[in-house]
Order: sequence, then structure tokens, then C-alpha cells
Amino acid sequence: MKTKRLIIGFLSLLFILSCEKDNVINQIESYPEQAKLKRILLYSSVDSEKPISIVDEYEYDSLKRVHKVSSPMYEDGEIVGTIKYDSYDYNSKGQLERISNYNANINFPTGFINLKNYIYFYSDDDLKIKELIEYPQINSFEYSLFKYSDTQLIKVEKYDNTDKLEAYIKYEYNNLGELIKELSYSADDVAFSVTTNIYVNGFNTLTEVYSGNQENKIREINKTYDSNGNLIMIESNELMPYSALISHVLRYEYYED
Repeated sequence: MKTKRLIIGFLSLLFILSCEKDNVINQIESYPEQAKLKRILLYSSVDSEKPISIVDEYEYDSLKRVHKVSSPMYEDGEIVGTIKYDSYDYNSKGQLERISNYNANINFPTGFINLKNYIYFYSDDDLKIKELIEYPQINSFEYSLFKYSDTQLIKVEKYDNTDKLEAYIKYEYNNLGELIKELSYSADDVAFSVTTNIYVNGFNTLTEVYSGNQENKIREINKTYDSNGNLIMIESNELMPYSALISHVLRYEYYED
């Protein structure tokens, strides 16, 4: 009887451990360690076999840095062009310096119009300290300032084109340095939302988004990784009927070499 109880207990423990690893290890599909992202596909649900669309396709330069990210245009289920694309540029230190966003527009010579540019600035110790967003077609901008404690990001302040603070985000971490909470506020300190992250074996497997001061959960995001730690699926579930977003699934594909 004692031996039987031990066996049952051992099997129960194995079941619990396997459940904890469900979102971390997927033996069916496994890419190389630190694989380069190839594309992201949108599905209506986890059970869907046919994607709705390709959200993004990634291209890399000779140094294996992201060079271009594009979104295909569909017609009757076939790719017939490009809806938009982002072009990536780096400075002499290899830091991301600029992302230029172009959207399809037949009225421009190239067939694309430059709607938005992201420009990044860094401190002497290589920390990103500013993100400037330009809107070339309307000659406007906005920007964010990044605040740190040592090298850990603790706050992002968002400003409009008159240098007026519009909103800010505060970040909290656990003793392992994992980001566990993001708190969003208006300029006058009214809470917009709270985002919490849960980790299993160092992987962020669950993200929950709440309105205001964690009054109502509005979104739940489950993340699945392969056995080499590559993110392969995000399942985003909208929990409030009035949400402007819809529940969806993103699947990630990587290059094999």
C-alpha cells in the first residue's frame, strides 16, 4: 500500500511539472537556439489551421540585423503586393538608430508614402534614453524619454510636440530582474492600466492587462515557447465586450539556420 501511494504521488508530481512546462516547451516544433524570426502569422484561434494573414515578414542584413519588416497585401487569399514596410538603420556602434515606416500609396513615385519615423538616442553607456517619432506628412512629432535605475528601465515619459507630458509608464521587477508589472498613468497621475507578467523557468508565459488600478481584467495573453526558448505562439484573449480589439492568435516562424 505504501509503495502504491508513493507511485501515485510520483505520477502526480510528474503531471504537475508537465503542466507547468506546457507554455515553455513544445516538442512538436523546435527551432535552433536564438533563431532569427522569419515571419508572424495571424490566426483566429488556437485550433485554426489556416492563417488569416501574414502580419510581418523579416529580412536581415549581412550582419544578421533586422533590415526590413514588411506586411503583405492579399487579394483572394493570394499575396499581390505590400501593405507597408519598415526599414531599419543602425549607427556606427551597431545600435538601432532609425526605423522608417512606409505605407502603400499609388500617388507617390515609389508607390509608398513615408508616414512615420522612429529615431533613437543613446547615453554614453549605451542606454536608450529617447525615442523621437516623426510624422513627415504633417510636419509633427512626439517623443518618449527613458529613465533608469543603474541599467534597469524604471520609467518612460511620453511628450507631445509642445514638450507637454501626456502620459508615463512605471516598471517594476522581481529579485531576478524580470519585469513583473507595468503601470500606465496620464500626466495628472490617473491610472490607465496595469500589466502584470508571470514567468516559468525564466520565460514570460502569461501577461494580464487590467483597467485602472487593477479593477477589471481586460486582456489575457498566453505565450508558448519551443524547447530552445523561441517564442512560437501568442494567444491574446479580450475579456471585455466593449474592447476595440479582438481575440486572436499569433504564430511565430523562424529561419532554420
